[in-house]
Formats: sequence, structure tokens, C-alpha cells
Amino acid sequence: MGHRYLLTQVIGYTSLIAWVSLAKIDTYSINFNLSDKIAHLLAYFIFTIVWFMFFFFSKKRNKNFGKSLWYASVIGFLFGLLMEVLQALLTSYRSSEWFDALANTTGIIFAAFLLKLVENKIIRVKEKL
Repeated sequence: MGHRYLLTQVIGYTSLIAWVSLAKIDTYSINFNLSDKIAHLLAYFIFTIVWFMFFFFSKKRNKNFGKSLWYASVIGFLFGLLMEVLQALLTSYRSSEWFDALANTTGIIFAAFLLKLVENKIIRVKEKL
């Protein structure tokens, strides 16, 4: 996979998460809704996989599996915390919730477990490229 393609995916998905996290979206008020937490979990599950692919498959980055997974997980965690802080600081229509950060982190952990589970298959795919 080309570096520019992977970079476009990372920038696009990260921008989408930032927009969804900070934009005023006209929906009903959500205090603690299970579907909201599942959405956070899924968003950061995908976020981690997209960033992992960028680090692992980009020829310009050329990271090994473990480093790629570590970088993707840390970036996901820090970005999730940043979005929660920015919601509190920059918006009056969004609220910062620790349960959202917990759901984000759970999504990151699930992605890391899944990627580790299929690590050998992913490495073989990279070797064929």
C-alpha cells in the first residue's frame, strides 16, 4: 500500500473523529447511553487499526509489528483524551465524560487484541507486498 494512500486514510479518519467529537450535532441529549459508548468503542477500534496500518504498511515508516501497534494505541489513547478535553474547553454543547474516554480505551484494547491475534497473517501480507 502506498504511503500517500495510507496517509490519506489516517488524516481522513482522524479528521472525521475530531469533527464528530467537536461539532454541534442536533440530536437528543445523551447522558449515559449504551449505544453512545458502543459508538465510542467502535470509533477508536477503527482509529487504532487505521493508524496501525499506516505505521506498519507504509514504506516510509517501516516499523515492526510491535512498534506499529504501540504507536497506534498511544496515539489513539492520547487523541481520545484530547477530544474529551477539547469538548470541555471549546464547546458549550458537548460534554466531556470519563466514560467516553473509557469506551475509547476499550476500543483501542480490543483492536490491539485482534491485531495481535492475527499478527502472523498480517506479517505474511506485508512480506508479499
